[in-house]
Amino acid sequence: MNNQKPLVSVLLPVHNCELFLADCLTSLVKQNYRQIEIIAIDDKSSDNSLKILKSFAKRYKKVRVFRNIKRYGIVMTLNRLLRRAKGDYIAFMSAKDVASRSKIKKQIEFLLGNPGVVAVGSQCRFMNDKGTLIGKSDFPKENQFIYQSPLHGISLQFETVLINKTLIPKDLLKFQANSDYFIYSDVLLKLLPYGKFANLPKYLHYHRNDPKEYFGDLRVHLISLIKLWIKSIANYDYQLSIKSFFTPLIKQG
Repeated sequence: MNNQKPLVSVLLPVHNCELFLADCLTSLVKQNYRQIEIIAIDDKSSDNSLKILKSFAKRYKKVRVFRNIKRYGIVMTLNRLLRRAKGDYIAFMSAKDVASRSKIKKQIEFLLGNPGVVAVGSQCRFMNDKGTLIGKSDFPKENQFIYQSPLHGISLQFETVLINKTLIPKDLLKFQANSDYFIYSDVLLKLLPYGKFANLPKYLHYHRNDPKEYFGDLRVHLISLIKLWIKSIANYDYQLSIKSFFTPLIKQG
């Protein structure tokens, strides 16, 4: 392991994902970028998820496993993961997803070569629970286009993102329970004042979700989306018109 390379903390919240967890963990421990720590917290699963986590932790020193004493939910679990992260670069992972072997290496190389970028994602392929491919992303690659609508699943996929923590204030990364249905978008908006966003053009992630569901969520939770837009202007000086912010929803209407 080359200790001159920056440490990447991969944060993995887990709850009842025994069917997919081994594939997810295998894709992380086999990354060709070696300077990583994989921190997993089991949120009181009732299946074999914890057993699978412990088996990987026993085989790989880079895997650290914790368990909530009761079911806390995704927001508190993510914040507990953040408190344990030691890396200058932070990645988040869904226990149902799979990462390309070169994902972290390509993203680290990009961030080191572009010191003004605070977060970089990648393109991803979407699959169902059976592993069948059902679609692929076409996220904008450059900051000016991502900025027009920094919404999870619309302009980038949160689980693909690698964040350069050295560019942001300490403790800025925190998930808010009152962000309702847009906890990931809320975190992304916090990063806007501290650097540019980018998406790599390569497909480096497999996400187990139907991309059409994102637009359905936007419509169903429209009030929460409006609250997010207002909050982003007040707290993060997000200089964007309401028309631009809702462009993805309008296009899919």
